[in-house]
Amino acid sequence: MRHHIFALVTALVLGLAACSGSASTDPKSMAESVTKAVYNDDMAGVTGNFSGSLAPQVTRASLGELSDQMHRLGNLQGLTEAMSDLPSRRYTYDAKFDNGDMTVMMRLDGNGKIIAYRISPGAPH
Repeated sequence: MRHHIFALVTALVLGLAACSGSASTDPKSMAESVTKAVYNDDMAGVTGNFSGSLAPQVTRASLGELSDQMHRLGNLQGLTEAMSDLPSRRYTYDAKFDNGDMTVMMRLDGNGKIIAYRISPGAPH
């Protein structure tokens, strides 16, 4: 009986993984990865999961400016989910720093690529 339950759970996990796509399409993981890349002024890390139409909009100057703003708040401590709208694939996170917060807003397309990404000062309301 225990073996059958384990087999069923394994099958369910594998089935869910197949339905959800790769691990890189986990919205929170993507938001954390991109936000860390922004903090580190890493262009390739920022645009790696962006859609073909969004990636060219990121400039070295805009990335550097945003990275500088983040560094003024201290070390990046992490993201917590503030809001999600699953049907429209919109996600909002509170990015916590040593000396303040920023709001990270992201939208994914049906293939799990980021089609909108924005960081603004302050925590989400």
